[in-house]
Amino acid sequence: MTKFTRTACLLGTMLFAACGGNTTRSAESPQVAETKNPIGGRCTSDASCLTGLFCEKGDPGGQCLKKCETSADCGSGAVCSDEKKCYKACKSTADCGRPGYACIDKGPSKFCDVAEEAEQEKK
Repeated sequence: MTKFTRTACLLGTMLFAACGGNTTRSAESPQVAETKNPIGGRCTSDASCLTGLFCEKGDPGGQCLKKCETSADCGSGAVCSDEKKCYKACKSTADCGRPGYACIDKGPSKFCDVAEEAEQEKK
C-alpha cells in the first residue's frame, strides 16, 4: 500500500467516525453525548433531562418535569399543574406518545401524565 493510499484510508476512517459512523464505545474513544430530554421526555436521572428540569423516576420510564408557579414558567408546549409541576401539554392521549401515559383534563389545561392517574381523576 502506498503512503497516499494509507493516508486516504486514515482520513476516510476519521471522517466516517466524525460523521457518526462509529457508534461503538471503547476505552480509547470518547463517550457519545447523551441526548437531554424536554418536559414529558423519558429519563433515568436529572442528568437525562434538559437544564432546569428534574426526573420523576416513579413514573413509567421516568418523566422530565419542571417546578412552576404558572404555565408561563413552563415554556411553549407545557402547562403548570395544580401540583406546581410543568407537564407536556396535549389535546388527546395520542399527543403523549408514550405507553402508560394519557392526556389528563384538569380544567382549562390538558397535560400528559401517568395513565392510571387519569383513571383516578375520572372517579
